[in-house]
Amino acid sequence: MSGKKTYHDGHRQRMRARMEESSPAAFADHELLEMLLYYTNARRDTNDTAHALIESFGSLARVLEAEQTHLCDVDGVGEKSAALLSLVGELSRRYAVEKITAGQNRGTPLNSPRRMIEYLLPKFFGAVKEIFYVLLLDNALCPLDLFAVGDGTVSSVPLSVRNIAERAFQKHAAAVVLAHNHPHGSAVPSSDDVTLTHNIKEALALLEIPLIEHFVLSDNAYAAILHQSDFKAEPAIAAAPIFDDIKNNFNQTKGDRS
Repeated sequence: MSGKKTYHDGHRQRMRARMEESSPAAFADHELLEMLLYYTNARRDTNDTAHALIESFGSLARVLEAEQTHLCDVDGVGEKSAALLSLVGELSRRYAVEKITAGQNRGTPLNSPRRMIEYLLPKFFGAVKEIFYVLLLDNALCPLDLFAVGDGTVSSVPLSVRNIAERAFQKHAAAVVLAHNHPHGSAVPSSDDVTLTHNIKEALALLEIPLIEHFVLSDNAYAAILHQSDFKAEPAIAAAPIFDDIKNNFNQTKGDRS
C-alpha cells in the first residue's frame, strides 16, 4: 500500500533540475548547504538540517568555519557531514586567499616589516585555528618558499625545528621569517612562542641562516618577537591601514565569489 505523498517526495530531483536550468548563484545559502549535504546523506531530508545549521551558527560562513565537534551537535549532522563541511570551508578559504594573493610579485623584496606583513597577512584570512608559516627568502629578500608547518596551538603542533632548518638549507635560503596567528586572541606572544622562536633561531644559526623575525598576528595587530623586548609596555603594533586595505580586498573577493 502506498503512503501519502509529502512535499519532500521528488524534492531532490526538483533541486537538481533547478541547478541544471540555472546556476549555483541563483540558490539561497540554505539551499546550497542542503544540496551539499546530499553527498553524505543518501535519504535523510537535508533541508531541515541546512536550516538548523544556519540557525545554530548564524550564517553560512560561520557554518563553514565551525569546529567539526560543534557541527555534530546539530541534529542531522554526523561525522561524515561535519568532515565535508570542514573540507569545503578550508577549500573556500584557500580559494579566496589565492585570489587576493595572485598578483603578489615574487620578485618584490620584503625589505621592511610592513612589506612582510602585507605578504603574510592574507594567508591567515578566514583561519579559525592557529597556522604556523615559514617564509624563506633569497639574498635579495624576495620570497623563495612559503610553507605551513601545521595548525593548532604552537605548543601542541608537532613542529620540528630540525625539519625547518633542513628545508631552509635545501632551498638555499638566505634568511627566514616565521609567522603564526592568534585567531581568537591578541597578538601578545606566549612564552611558548618566544621559546620556540629562539630554538629555531639557534638551529638556523648553525647553518649561518639568519632568522629575521617571528610575527604573531591577531585580527588587527601584530607583534614582532625578536625586535620587541617589552610586550607588556607595547604588546602589539597597530596595523590598521595595512589590515584594512587587505581585508577589504579579501571581502571583495568573497563577494565576487557569491
